[in-house]
Amino acid sequence: MKILSIISTFIFVVTAHSFTLSNNSSVKGWKDGEVTFVVNTANCPAGVDVIKAIKDAAEIWNQVPTSSLKVKYGGTTTATTDGDPIVVRCSVNFSGDTGGADEDGTVGVARANGTDRLASGQMILNASTGDANIANVSKKALDIVVTHEMGHALGLGHSQSTSAVMYYTYSFKTDLNLTQDDIDGISYLYPKDEFDDNMFAGCGLVSSQLPPTGPMYFLFLSLILLLPLLVYLKLKSKLKILPQY
Repeated sequence: MKILSIISTFIFVVTAHSFTLSNNSSVKGWKDGEVTFVVNTANCPAGVDVIKAIKDAAEIWNQVPTSSLKVKYGGTTTATTDGDPIVVRCSVNFSGDTGGADEDGTVGVARANGTDRLASGQMILNASTGDANIANVSKKALDIVVTHEMGHALGLGHSQSTSAVMYYTYSFKTDLNLTQDDIDGISYLYPKDEFDDNMFAGCGLVSSQLPPTGPMYFLFLSLILLLPLLVYLKLKSKLKILPQY
């Protein structure tokens, strides 16, 4: 009865979280799962390395083993509108450029557009005079915000999990990492094809693997082959000869 009680309590305590998509559920991610971000640094505050933040965020999203997504930094640009590659820029008129975002409470926004597949996007970082100017947040906070906004540009919406990078605020995040909910969402949009590139269920074909070589390998192999013989000889020396009838 105690075991049943513990199990029942555990079941009722657990709360399920679910990722959402930033667009209509019928719109999947970017074609081929390859997404490039370019940065317009024209209005970015001095001392704020937006390019480094983009590179770090790309590395975080690229590390999901169940996703085929490939994100990369594609250099600088002078563009200020949605595009492909996705434009990242700093705005000194953040509220106006984003359609009314709070300059005192919003560090960045991002969007992606498309019908069947996402085809264009933009990330705007706050460089206005409000409290949420990216110059006023720590490097860790900026990295978390950029990773979060990159998630939106890749097609993800907000998560209900406070530990997820896709939660609506970065206040609960202490480290730059993805949770299972983030991983589930990006894997849904960009599923890994385990049979791609001559791979079988994630393993290389036997024909593509070269056998190990070197003296240590042959010594090890010799010991493995000799071991049964040595055991047999040892046992034989201890056997008693039984009388014959």
